[in-house]
Amino acid sequence: MSTRTRRQPLDPVTFELVHAALLAAAEEMGGVLKRSSYSPIIRDMEDFSCAIFMAGGDLVAQADFIPAQLGAMSLVVKAILERWDGEIRDGDVYLANHPFLGAMHTPDLNVIAPVFVDGRLFAWTGTTAHHLDVGGVNPGTEGPALEQVYAEGLVLAPVRLYRAGEENPDVFTILTENIRDPLSTISDLRAQRAACLLGRRRLEEAIARWGTPIIEVAFRQALDSAERATRLGLSDLPDGAVEAEGFMDDDGRDGPPTRIHVKLSKRGDRLTVDLSGSAPQVAGALNVPWASTRASIMYCIRALVDPHMASNDGILRAIEIVCPLGNVFNPRPPAAVSVRHNTCLRLVDTLFLAASEIWPEKAVGASSLAFFAINLESTSPVTGRHSVMSDVVGGGTGAHLAGDGIDGVDTYLANVGLMPVEVAEANYSVRVVRTELIAGSQGVGTFSGGMGIRRDYLILEHAHRATFYAEQTKPEFRPRGARGGGDAQPTKVSLFDPDGNPVGISAKVSTTLQPGSVVRIETSGGGGYGSPDRRDPELARADREDGRLPG
Repeated sequence: MSTRTRRQPLDPVTFELVHAALLAAAEEMGGVLKRSSYSPIIRDMEDFSCAIFMAGGDLVAQADFIPAQLGAMSLVVKAILERWDGEIRDGDVYLANHPFLGAMHTPDLNVIAPVFVDGRLFAWTGTTAHHLDVGGVNPGTEGPALEQVYAEGLVLAPVRLYRAGEENPDVFTILTENIRDPLSTISDLRAQRAACLLGRRRLEEAIARWGTPIIEVAFRQALDSAERATRLGLSDLPDGAVEAEGFMDDDGRDGPPTRIHVKLSKRGDRLTVDLSGSAPQVAGALNVPWASTRASIMYCIRALVDPHMASNDGILRAIEIVCPLGNVFNPRPPAAVSVRHNTCLRLVDTLFLAASEIWPEKAVGASSLAFFAINLESTSPVTGRHSVMSDVVGGGTGAHLAGDGIDGVDTYLANVGLMPVEVAEANYSVRVVRTELIAGSQGVGTFSGGMGIRRDYLILEHAHRATFYAEQTKPEFRPRGARGGGDAQPTKVSLFDPDGNPVGISAKVSTTLQPGSVVRIETSGGGGYGSPDRRDPELARADREDGRLPG
């Protein structure tokens, strides 16, 4: 095929077939990772993503697993190219988690593999997955009160995990000696590499079917298609400019609330997202590295323009992001970032609030931003092996023009499953005493928000070092209703000593829990939509019969 022919766009049928094959490969990579991983946070809770990239690093196909990782991995691939250009070899596999070199936070380990065709770099396959522990001050690595990224475990600029197909023993040794649960981490890294190899095989099969030039054109066309869909979607919406603000409960260290401010300006087929009015970077670990800021905005664009569009870097071509260095969404190193997801959720919530002022038909009740996360240094009750437990508890989503919110899910950017009780109790010295939806936690309205979750963790056998944190514990920052809908209840974190007495404690803390202690989380629900007086009588009757209302 000539160079001129290669530059011509593919016919629609061929493009859709090739593009579908790329997306299917990314999905299948996720299946391999999920089924071959060791840790519950990957295997059961599905905190991972898989993608395929062009040779230059642009993301062309990503499976929809965790929206918080949309479009983020391409920055890691480009960091690999910048650091290792000229030395990349077939069979190499790179490992990276440096938040200031394209990654998100240190527990999210990126495993990226080059794909060579006829001796030249043709593409990349990659995965990112949340690992139970990568060292650092706290079990589970995260800590809202941490002040520098150096306290957040191993910080890995792109390094070669495999060299020419063989494990790099130096890197594996460093990992093994610096993390609390090396069996889990090393096993999960091997599972990530297996997923990359599967992605490579599927790419090779696509090349065998259509040829290298066709695949290269499809790569470029996938980016162009996503850009075009974004611009068309924006063109269909009215122009306008609006500002909105929201607040974090604190700065991660019991300091003052952290201001999140956005300004949206939409003109024609372009959108400018200005975050420069947000707080400067904070003392604690609520700062957001650039990869997560981009991913948050990409998520919002997809939700507002077309939730069904494919995820790739073409979406961002229609978006301008304004955010100065030193901002909480673009911090200077070595700022701590391990709890950045809570800040990302508030950013998304504030972006939707702003968008509803320009496009009222897209207004929604606010969702829970609680994102309660708990990390415990524990032991297996079966083997006695040292382990780290990590669980995440969601809340309710906001109601909207088309119906009620959803009960008890990880909202907005997150899509992490609640750890099954059987998995928690079989792997850790913890008993989940109860898990239930909270009647009345939601805002009521013509359509009502989803309910939050109450979950109790009983510490068994021995003292556990623990870190846990949550947002929206201050009533003034609770999830708000939209268009006359009621507000949801705030989040509440409680601790009880072995005798059942309540212990005063912050909602963000690292501490030691004695056996018999109970940690209780009650997450916020979602805001309502529309006046409660206009709720369908049948829905109101079902609310009472199903016990969705208090009393």
